[in-house]
Amino acid sequence: NFGCRVNAAESNQFAQYLLDHPSSKPIIFVNTCAVTQKGEYESLARVRALSQQYPNFQIIVSGCADLSKIAHLPNVTLYHDKDKLSPIYTPKIKDKFSHSQKYLLKIQSGCTANCSYCIVPQKRPHLWSLPIDQAVDTVNRAIKHNYQHLIITGVNLVQYRYDLNNLLKSLLTQTKIPLISFGSLPLSCINQEFINLITSNRSRFVNFLHIPVQSGSDKILKSMHRPYTQQQIITTFTKLQNRGFDFGTDIIVGFPNETDDDFLQTQNLCQLIGFSKIHTFRFSPRPNTEAQELYRQFPVKPSITNSRAQQIRKFIIK
Repeated sequence: NFGCRVNAAESNQFAQYLLDHPSSKPIIFVNTCAVTQKGEYESLARVRALSQQYPNFQIIVSGCADLSKIAHLPNVTLYHDKDKLSPIYTPKIKDKFSHSQKYLLKIQSGCTANCSYCIVPQKRPHLWSLPIDQAVDTVNRAIKHNYQHLIITGVNLVQYRYDLNNLLKSLLTQTKIPLISFGSLPLSCINQEFINLITSNRSRFVNFLHIPVQSGSDKILKSMHRPYTQQQIITTFTKLQNRGFDFGTDIIVGFPNETDDDFLQTQNLCQLIGFSKIHTFRFSPRPNTEAQELYRQFPVKPSITNSRAQQIRKFIIK
């Protein structure tokens, strides 16, 4: 499995599918990623290597990478309909992405946001949300199989149609799951009701939130089409800091036309908030995105991008 926790959940869904539809031939399933050029390259390289290493296996490939690049391989089958799989997997299936007592629940798929750098809306344009009653039922079954920790994940939780706060209320009142956390939490999900919910039920939420901000520069945030400003980032994190939470984030360095001053603003933001984890991504232009054209006009030198990636890691709180 490559990429995000949504991919991990979908790999478990496919495992469920294989159990329900057994094959006489041995199968390897590869779930690919295309968020960055590097991620896509590594995903497809792994498929090629497996194809050579296991010529008698059926290798089923899914995910966000450009699967046409490996369609010619003789023992490879492309699976494009991952969203048509059962949205949940039986709690009997262990989630190897996390640990035995953690259950990964995908509540949402698809994204129609317009972030200028992101290829995901091209790969996952169809919106889907797990109804609250199904989520509650699944979590209660997971508890019966000794799961103690629920990880809520989705492609873009802002677009969860049944409202994230309503889901949390139902999970808190209709299940006895001891611990709840989130794979990745968009800043726009964090309103006062959300803050009140997680703080008034503090013992049932992990004390860590991963909230991608991408940049601390208003100019770059606007160019990225992120739906918030630097001040909104600071205001939201300050409210959460006052409640004693720790944070992780995603930062993109080397975005087109990112100046030294833009990067300084990102550094200052990281220092002000104090992240315990920072996933640093070197900008890579993705096909048919607005940022791909920006990169042609205003590229940042790779040496500068690499230097900034190293510098930003210095702001991780140990």
